[in-house]
Amino acid sequence: MHDTTACPSPARPSGADVVLDILRDEGVGYIFGNPGTTELPLLQALENHPDLSYVLALQEASAVGMADGYARISGRPAVVNLHAAAGLGHAIGALTNAAAARVPLVITAGQQDLRHLFHNPVLAGDLAGLARPTVKWSHQASTRDDVGEAVRRAFHIATTPPTGPVFLALPMNLLDEQGAPPPPRIPTSPPSAAPIEQLMPLLRRERAGSTALVYGDELAYAAPAEGVALAETLGADVWGPGWPAANPFPTAHTRWRGFLPTHVAGIRDTLASYRTVLIVGTHVFDRYYPYEAGPILPEGVTSIQITADANALGLSAPLDLALHGDLKPTLTALISALGNSEAPASTVAEAATTHGEAAGGEGSSALNCTTLADVLDDWLAPDIVVVDEAPQAARHLRAAMHLAPKQYQWVAGGLGWAMPAAVGASLARNRGRVLCTLGDGAAMYSPQALWTAAQLRLPVTYVVANNQEYNVLKANWRHRNPEATGFIGLDLREPALDFSALATAMGVASHRAETLDGLRDILREPSTGPRLIDVALPPDN
Repeated sequence: MHDTTACPSPARPSGADVVLDILRDEGVGYIFGNPGTTELPLLQALENHPDLSYVLALQEASAVGMADGYARISGRPAVVNLHAAAGLGHAIGALTNAAAARVPLVITAGQQDLRHLFHNPVLAGDLAGLARPTVKWSHQASTRDDVGEAVRRAFHIATTPPTGPVFLALPMNLLDEQGAPPPPRIPTSPPSAAPIEQLMPLLRRERAGSTALVYGDELAYAAPAEGVALAETLGADVWGPGWPAANPFPTAHTRWRGFLPTHVAGIRDTLASYRTVLIVGTHVFDRYYPYEAGPILPEGVTSIQITADANALGLSAPLDLALHGDLKPTLTALISALGNSEAPASTVAEAATTHGEAAGGEGSSALNCTTLADVLDDWLAPDIVVVDEAPQAARHLRAAMHLAPKQYQWVAGGLGWAMPAAVGASLARNRGRVLCTLGDGAAMYSPQALWTAAQLRLPVTYVVANNQEYNVLKANWRHRNPEATGFIGLDLREPALDFSALATAMGVASHRAETLDGLRDILREPSTGPRLIDVALPPDN
């Protein structure tokens, strides 16, 4: 819990005090960062703001990943403080992940004193320009009066649909300079619903079972309960995106059919039996590999999309009807209208057809991706958030696990997200339990996050699916060359990675599981702090 007894800022507060006053007013409890000299004015001002906690990451990409996990689970914008040009450069990869998942982050970085930027001091640079390709808005404060207005604007833009990260460079001298108190919040209008008059006839005409609902990440974060109610009202099948930031629907629900493939032919074939596809949210038809030409939806299907992001309408697939509006009020109005219409009745008693298909191997005692997923599902509890970055095991985990909406979080882009995101997710749940699943390759991108988990004594269980190779890349290699017998740069042997030693070096308890029973025994052991389980999997698994 945070100490809410903050010292009042003086009548003419410093720029740093203005920043921190605004953070408190915006409901921020944590600042995730890795400091340098240019950030010292902000850190020193924290002494007067005991209601704000600084979470130390040992590398800037980890700081962004922690904030990403916190914002996803809390539903509130998270704040990151980076160190000048070099620190921002380290963080860019993690920023691309946050941008892809539309995570509301306010990223700040200290800039050198404006009075000697002309002389190119060490670590100065065009910070706003460096960040611009990966954020919604990028700016450098140029006067002391700019500071408060820019921070307020940063929160407003980060939380306005489509949400996403923003960046603000804060020169040292402006953080030290005294000036006006913080400006008030930027007022926002209440969420508005999309018009549904044209949608109702399209849904009324369909017979039960002929409509597919495809739910994206936007629904997972904005209106998961309404998504369930709509599926039950329509008696419609629900599909999720092939590359989800979060699961948008309870995976044990009888209307859930699973996650779509990530290639054109697979998506088209999966939806071939439906007459109407209602897309709720954005980026639902994610494509990964390989490239395929041709329509993504079956010929003759009626396609409709509802989203708060006007620029995303029709981006995934051609549309017969595009509806721009916030999801929660739109779905609420739609459910109410359908309840008073002749829409198809719900068939919630029908058994789900896809949940658990990929798990397979029932009764098997071998330790592999399928049995690993089953064991983790047996151990999983409703209060445990799953943060996943195990590419080879992911489809098995998604099929096996019984998950509430948004209980499962997936990396949105490049690797290195999950280890730090688990830290942020735990803090967002008042130091709640987190299961972080990782591939052995993914675990090497941000291992510094283990130290922060240990320092904060967070109950995070890190499970490394260790097959000593980049297995997904080997599968793609074989797709390009089915006769391949050797692979360049895809093996993690000679020497083998010692994850137990890595965890111990970071202050995290470590275990090695070589059998299913051994894994079960480790999971049953009580653990109040973080732990890492190195799970030995056979190659090509």
